[in-house]
Amino acid sequence: MARLEELIANEENIVLCLGNEAIARGAIEAGVQLFAAYPGTPSSEISTAIISASKSLGIYAEWSTNEKVAFETAYAASISGIRAMTACKHVGINVLADALYSAAYMGTKGGFVLLVADDPHCFSSQNEQDSRWLGVSAQVPVLEPSNPQEAKEFIKKAFEISEKFEAIMVVRSTTRISHARSDVQFNTYETSYSEGDFEKGRRYQCLPALARANHPKLVAKMETIKEWIPESGLSIIEGPNNSEFGIITSGISYSYVKDALEILNKDIPLLKLGLVAPLDEKTILEFAKDKKNIIFIEEVDPYLEDRISALLIQNSLAPKIHGKCTGITKRYHELNSRLVAEALQGIIGGELSSVVDIQEAEGEITEFIPFRPPLFCPGCQHRAAFWELSKVVRKNKGIFASDIGCYSLDPWVTDTILCMGAGISMANGFSRVIKDRPIFAYIGDSTFFHTGLTALANAVYHKANINVLVLDNRMTAMTGFQPNPTEVIDIADVAKSLGVEYVVEFDPYDFENGKKIFEEALLHEGPSVIIMRKICANEWWRQQRRSGQKIEVYQIDPEICIACGTCIVQYQCPAIHWSIDTNSKEKKYSVIDPSMCTGCSVCSQICPVKAISKAVDENE
Repeated sequence: MARLEELIANEENIVLCLGNEAIARGAIEAGVQLFAAYPGTPSSEISTAIISASKSLGIYAEWSTNEKVAFETAYAASISGIRAMTACKHVGINVLADALYSAAYMGTKGGFVLLVADDPHCFSSQNEQDSRWLGVSAQVPVLEPSNPQEAKEFIKKAFEISEKFEAIMVVRSTTRISHARSDVQFNTYETSYSEGDFEKGRRYQCLPALARANHPKLVAKMETIKEWIPESGLSIIEGPNNSEFGIITSGISYSYVKDALEILNKDIPLLKLGLVAPLDEKTILEFAKDKKNIIFIEEVDPYLEDRISALLIQNSLAPKIHGKCTGITKRYHELNSRLVAEALQGIIGGELSSVVDIQEAEGEITEFIPFRPPLFCPGCQHRAAFWELSKVVRKNKGIFASDIGCYSLDPWVTDTILCMGAGISMANGFSRVIKDRPIFAYIGDSTFFHTGLTALANAVYHKANINVLVLDNRMTAMTGFQPNPTEVIDIADVAKSLGVEYVVEFDPYDFENGKKIFEEALLHEGPSVIIMRKICANEWWRQQRRSGQKIEVYQIDPEICIACGTCIVQYQCPAIHWSIDTNSKEKKYSVIDPSMCTGCSVCSQICPVKAISKAVDENE
């Protein structure tokens, strides 16, 4: 990642950085003065960069408790005349949508940018929703960059457009842009920031009578923006003029198309749309008027294909359409240069090199690559927590409703995972229709404050007979160790203040105490809250190394180990692996990698033959 010094240096320079860092730099160059966000992959590094730089720049930036809070915080700054920004992943849009749809009616004053990072292929998400549709449903302009450099420039452009039309601007990134590394041209920027000033009045009150008046104005505003697009330079036509074929694309798909045309050694007309909502109808119609075949290349939904096909029909143009409707690309998962080349070859021809050699090479090494499903980190307290649950509660056929976080990796007991905060709500629902089985919900400390509070309040209000496990590792670990309200607010105090009568905390590494608490909680009527508190093992390990503290690791006695697999196959600690005795070449036993061991001691507690103990330092 780019160093903080490079990120904030007020000078012309070319810097190798993540796409998300380029986006952050774009916000800095645009003069953003307030930034608020909740972490969510693939958007998190934007927030990390801006928040890290905020003190040096003299701007305000925060990790908010959820995306709605972040949006509303930034919106208040915008209507006070200050440039403001928020960033989230695509499902975060669902959390802030209530505020977005109403704010769109009222408009902005200072530039306001909402960066949304979509995740085609669900690399770190629960769905592949396509945020381009916000342009239609919320009636807000949507910019879509095609590479990290353009992402930086589009953020700056978004602030300008926002102020020009007093509109909320959405900039849509995707995983392949946000997490790409590229040389990006950094430019100088102004550092004179202004003070906010809010003008009193009724403009920013979304009351029904005002909303009725504002909606026609919003529709007219989008029409005005649509008429302005041709002069903006955001729509780019490339390639020869005399061809029966034409490709329409946007975002990262444009980069795939460029690669694919080079692979096929073809040069055909290409229309790249930078602003995908509203559509640049004038340029699109001009581009399509002499084409017999229009090819749409885009990821996930046929957003451009559906909307532009309708536009062509409305204007009596009838080229043959190639896209998701004809199956050249799928309506799910991400594209790549090879997939696009294969899609185009069937229409425009060209030579495509064979990948048989690559496939054969992959086959030769597959047997040597161990299966690596996503696992908890070595020493992770969540692994210990779920192991305890599996031993104590699973035998009672408990139902386990989970949430979004590191704990989603649980391999033993989880029954449902839906969305942020859903664990407690679904547990409440299960408790109403299933009376003879214990109901558990588990939620992380960050998610507890994100969307867990209302669900817990509802459970208390309706006296739900559920057990809520809060996996408190003192940070938002899954998205990069961001801080959260547990730094200043105690979860146990919050639960008690909401009316939960049974609230208990314990160390998840303490198996015997954990078993007793679970058994006790099962006897309690009404909601219970069990807080399993332990700092994230990865962060603890880092702190120990930074401070020069020795980490007491564990070792396995090969003479005692019976290779039962409890520590490797069942407990699945990645710090433990199989070995073969170098003397006999026959005896199989477990070995702990001291460079990965965090000294959590759990393996020593669960080993049935007590073959695991603290390692002896031969230098002492």
